[in-house]
Amino acid sequence: MVTAMSNTEEKSVIIKILALYLLTTAIFLSILFGLYYDRGYGLIIHEKANDLREDFVAINRVIDKYGKFDTATLEEIKTLNLNTDFMISDKQGNVLYNHLDLPKPSKKLKKNGIYVSKGYIVIDFGSFKHHKHHKKISPIPPSFGYKIVMKGDAITPEIWGLRVKTAGFLLLCLLGVGLIAYFLLKLSLKPLQDKITFLDRFIKDTTHEINTPVSVILMSIERLNPQNIPGDDFKKINRIHIAAKTIASIYQNLVLHSFSPNTGQKNPINIQEILEQRLEFFTPLFAHKNLKIQTFLHPATIEANKDGVGCIIDNLLSNAVKYNKKGGEITIRLEPHCLSIQDSGCGMSEAEVHKIFERYARCNPSQGGFGIGLSLVGELCKHYGIEIKCQSEIGKGSAFLLRWQKA
Repeated sequence: MVTAMSNTEEKSVIIKILALYLLTTAIFLSILFGLYYDRGYGLIIHEKANDLREDFVAINRVIDKYGKFDTATLEEIKTLNLNTDFMISDKQGNVLYNHLDLPKPSKKLKKNGIYVSKGYIVIDFGSFKHHKHHKKISPIPPSFGYKIVMKGDAITPEIWGLRVKTAGFLLLCLLGVGLIAYFLLKLSLKPLQDKITFLDRFIKDTTHEINTPVSVILMSIERLNPQNIPGDDFKKINRIHIAAKTIASIYQNLVLHSFSPNTGQKNPINIQEILEQRLEFFTPLFAHKNLKIQTFLHPATIEANKDGVGCIIDNLLSNAVKYNKKGGEITIRLEPHCLSIQDSGCGMSEAEVHKIFERYARCNPSQGGFGIGLSLVGELCKHYGIEIKCQSEIGKGSAFLLRWQKA
């Protein structure tokens, strides 16, 4: 189970780091490729605008040749095969010729009068006297009295091609960066994964080795005849018995934690029978703290695994003993679909209650423990469909309530 959890945590860490890394990289690359797109867009506009400027010069020469714009001038302009739509008006704004099928654009791309309208480039040349290719010589050319707006070729295909190219380069860069980052993360996490694997193997091997000596200690103590043991020695042996049972309980937690992540096959389980067995097992621990045990047990059945249910009860009883005061009370109530275990111990704050089922969470470090008992209880309850709640108040004790559906 440790290995499974470590793999899940490893994937979570990799995903979070990759997401953060790719997000920051995407922002940086978006700025760079945004500049690349703007430059490409400007080059397209500049190229199309140059074509229109050449056509504009040709039209200007024809107007200067005739000295005015009329039908004859227009016919000669058409013979130039400029393939350009344009509109020409005089100084007063009267339109003399209009072959544009576009409304006048409302937004300029540049200060030199370049527009994009309906996917076409449009240049408002304005009065000819504002353009560099005209020199202020006398007499003033007739073309200075006219204003021309010209429409060039469609730029939509080039713009979309530029967008696809930019987006493609951006995605390729992100993919490359993501792959490199992924393999670097795997290499960086490999030593940690090796340590986790080693610890997992160490815990399993240690757990396996604990079983034999603990079993020997318990069997040896249980075979002793109390009548043949002096009073002082009996107390010492009783302490050994209590310690051995505590180790046995920890051993069961480690077994389920390390070897049985699926907690076995589910069967109808008599909880009353298991509870009575576990209460007998904990009797020396109860007596050691002089605890008063009140039980109200009724027949109850649940669809679960015997070892898993025993682990839940063991951990709840162990905590009720561990965090209780000397001479305190433990009340156990078993109903057909409900089990409650209440103690008169130190209790917990509301913040502590919210995190007691988290792994390695320890509300009272002075009492020892590994912080895996209630975490395991929470996982087992979730696996068996048991609803578990904790009510606690500092100085007044804690109560754990378990509810389940009919088997």
